[in-house]
Amino acid sequence: MSHRTLNLTDDLYQYLLDHSLRDTPILRRLRAETAELAEAQMQISPEQGQFMALLVELMGARRIVEVGTFTGYSALCMASALPPGG
Repeated sequence: MSHRTLNLTDDLYQYLLDHSLRDTPILRRLRAETAELAEAQMQISPEQGQFMALLVELMGARRIVEVGTFTGYSALCMASALPPGG
């Protein structure tokens, strides 16, 4: 899994995750299970997933097409940001 996208110290990065990451139990579980796979580095980091969800909300997207899904983490992040009926 891509462990981080920001150049921060370990302590500061952990603070970011502890205090700003809005993670659901299903997203945490999917990240944990994906981390066990040999290709785990293909998964986006949690802050990237949260940023993608923010972009979906800001754009007011009602449909999303993701081309090239690994275990579905980014798709789930974006889908959770869709409005009702999206």
